[in-house]
Amino acid sequence: MEEVMETFQPKFILSPTDFSEPATLALQYGKHLSDCFDARLVVLYADPFSPPPYFTSGQLEDLAKTIQHFKGTADAYLTRYVSEHIGSSSQVEMVVAENQPVPAILLAAEEKKVDMIVMGTHGRSGINRLMLGSVTEKVLHETDRPVLTVREKKGAADLPRVSIEQVLCPINYTEVALKALEHAVEMSKCFKAELLVLHVIEPHSTVIKGEDELERLCAWIPDDIRSRCSLKEIVRQGNAAEQIIEVVSSARCDMIVLGGQHKHFHDTTVLGTTTLRVTRHAPCPVLTVIRK
Repeated sequence: MEEVMETFQPKFILSPTDFSEPATLALQYGKHLSDCFDARLVVLYADPFSPPPYFTSGQLEDLAKTIQHFKGTADAYLTRYVSEHIGSSSQVEMVVAENQPVPAILLAAEEKKVDMIVMGTHGRSGINRLMLGSVTEKVLHETDRPVLTVREKKGAADLPRVSIEQVLCPINYTEVALKALEHAVEMSKCFKAELLVLHVIEPHSTVIKGEDELERLCAWIPDDIRSRCSLKEIVRQGNAAEQIIEVVSSARCDMIVLGGQHKHFHDTTVLGTTTLRVTRHAPCPVLTVIRK
């Protein structure tokens, strides 16, 4: 391939918080990324500060002053919270939005022209599957910016909470996969991490020789990308999501970078099955590079 893509160099990173443990870990990842890329970190707390529906007009007038007080209190708490967990820096901007979390995040991403969103996610059990937190999943469906979803790494009690030493990028030879690979390269380059590039031969594929597929994978990676980082190609066979998670676990990767394609379904959008399964089940943070 001869195409040279524009490199991923984030200058504005958005880290929404609800002060929970996953959000705090995401904030620490956001600071780690901000320091590495010399980017400005925007920390957002959103709350509609809504009055109860039974309030009268007179009560609402008094409530306006109370809401302003609440916002001031939230702003002061956000400042203390950020200082406690990542320290003070001129590169950190704090915002309290009077809005529901999802629209506040999407609006802030537009207004601040952020290049990346870093969010904590509460893994919770659904019907025979693990779900992302509802806010995280809605943002993934509605934004076109890269989203890093963060949860505690399994079995990482004795390891640094925030570390990026090995990055996995699953690819399927599509344009969005190439875009994800570009992001993975810059992540690996910034943190001096090893990059693993994985292609999974799925059961319905007509390709049956792993050696041939490895040669194809090596040829697919642009020389421009290969020259910028240390990478290793891997070919596996089986279900894509299962193989991705298995490789991540066995190689003890610190981050997955994968492409996500928005697909229209009636009046909403959804992400591909593999992308959602990996994001929901991965034992490490996942950077989803989204293409509408």
